[in-house]
Amino acid sequence: MVDSQNARWGHLGIYAKYLRAEMALYDEIMGMNEDIPLISDYCGISARETQRAKDYAFGSGVSQYEFWPSIDMAKAWLRMARGQGTAIDRVFLQHEILESDLVINQGMNQPSAHEIAQAQYGWSVLLRQGNQ
Repeated sequence: MVDSQNARWGHLGIYAKYLRAEMALYDEIMGMNEDIPLISDYCGISARETQRAKDYAFGSGVSQYEFWPSIDMAKAWLRMARGQGTAIDRVFLQHEILESDLVINQGMNQPSAHEIAQAQYGWSVLLRQGNQ
């Protein structure tokens, strides 16, 4: 467990100790088995795209693209998995589906893919507006 944690979160270095709660939520999400069909049905999106977005945002993409864990992303995923997602949570999912498609299927670099996904599905902007 420690070795897999180091491999997955090693890029966080000394900051990992401050992100334990977020890391635990990512582990919880990756341990889920029923979330994909629930979220796919709830949002009307294919299971294949939902799974790709999950793996990209919370799984293998974390170490591959050196993502920092986001409490907001984790909470959005968990709400959707419980059938309690919001309109903003759905924008988050669309953002991750587009970004992961651009990176994984079309070979785009991650920062450029994120920029395009953010322009089309501005989840973080909506989230900030909702918190004001």
